[in-house]
Amino acid sequence: MRRVFGLFGVAILAVVMAFTTATPAVAGHDDDRFQVVLRPIQFHYEDVGRHGPSAGDYFVFSEKLFNQGERVGRDSGRCDVTRVGRDKFTFHCFVTLTLRGQGKITLQGELRFRRSGPAPGRLAITGGTRRYAGAAGSARLVEQRGEPTRLRLRLR
Repeated sequence: MRRVFGLFGVAILAVVMAFTTATPAVAGHDDDRFQVVLRPIQFHYEDVGRHGPSAGDYFVFSEKLFNQGERVGRDSGRCDVTRVGRDKFTFHCFVTLTLRGQGKITLQGELRFRRSGPAPGRLAITGGTRRYAGAAGSARLVEQRGEPTRLRLRLR
């Protein structure tokens, strides 16, 4: 169970998005798209209901963000369990990406994970600061076995 929750924390929010027309702060990108690799710093899962995964449980996390091997920032967030099925978990997540010297990007939305393995997910870009003020778009969390978790950002 811890692995399923850790998959999201290891990869955020991460991560997979679309922004405003502002110039992205990360190398190796188009004007409206870029990708970051997520590396965990801290992770904590809180089991608040009955023992085991249940609605109301949550986890908090922070991660370092990398692009083409260079550290470009960090993220932090919280995901609340909203539904637990036989093989699926549904979370509602809030995440803030802090990009060095550029500003912050906020994400939120619902993500679903399977016990049996990764499931792709998308979060809405709901705003930002400084260079990303007024940001909108989407972020896609990409998890593939044997590879680091990535977050693909698409701005509009």
